[in-house]
Amino acid sequence: MTCREINLVFLMVLMVNLNEYGFSASLSEFAKIVDVEFKIPNLNAQVGISNEHDVKRVTKTGKTDVTENDDDLKKGLAEKGLHENKEHNYKSIDLQNIRKQLAGSVDISFSAKLGTSIADISPWNTVVFNKAITNNGNCYNTATGIFTAPIAGTYYFSSTILTKMKSTVEMSLRVNAKDEMLMYACATTLSYNSATNSIIVKLNKGDKVKIIKYGIWGARPFYIHHNWSTFTGFLL
Repeated sequence: MTCREINLVFLMVLMVNLNEYGFSASLSEFAKIVDVEFKIPNLNAQVGISNEHDVKRVTKTGKTDVTENDDDLKKGLAEKGLHENKEHNYKSIDLQNIRKQLAGSVDISFSAKLGTSIADISPWNTVVFNKAITNNGNCYNTATGIFTAPIAGTYYFSSTILTKMKSTVEMSLRVNAKDEMLMYACATTLSYNSATNSIIVKLNKGDKVKIIKYGIWGARPFYIHHNWSTFTGFLL
């Protein structure tokens, strides 16, 4: 038996004897004596320190990881948003290019006037501009005075109406069943007077556009001069 072992046995016997004589010595105090005497490491303390260190390390690492993950997530979302925005812009540009190519390959335009003057057009009747100056795409019907949109798109229309003395006419550009633009030519005190108006409208394929005598308003006869009265339209 070594000297250290003898000392340990002595201390244990001493503790038992002290307890028999009424002296109180806790196990923790005895453990401290043994730790000091034999330089035994305090495992509980070391485990506690180690656990505390590990907790701090894990907490710090976890926080760092979360922060890095947050940064990565924000960066990823930003890059995704930028990518989607670029993709949207590319698609918009592609659509615009397709639209331009389509408009360039399909020339939709017309301009027409009256072959003869209308002495007195009846209310709500269509002005039939029966003499086509241009009719690219053949979308304007000189027999009915109606333009039919061959494709959906944005169109420009313009019209001029000339009336003579004692006549006042109120006209309308009608899209399907809706009056989108009005003109008012009053020549009650003049030899002649004209009205011109224009409009840009979005049309669906098959929509119909025409110039009509807008109701009963004005002063009859509702005269429309042939050389100065025109109807024009084209796809933008």
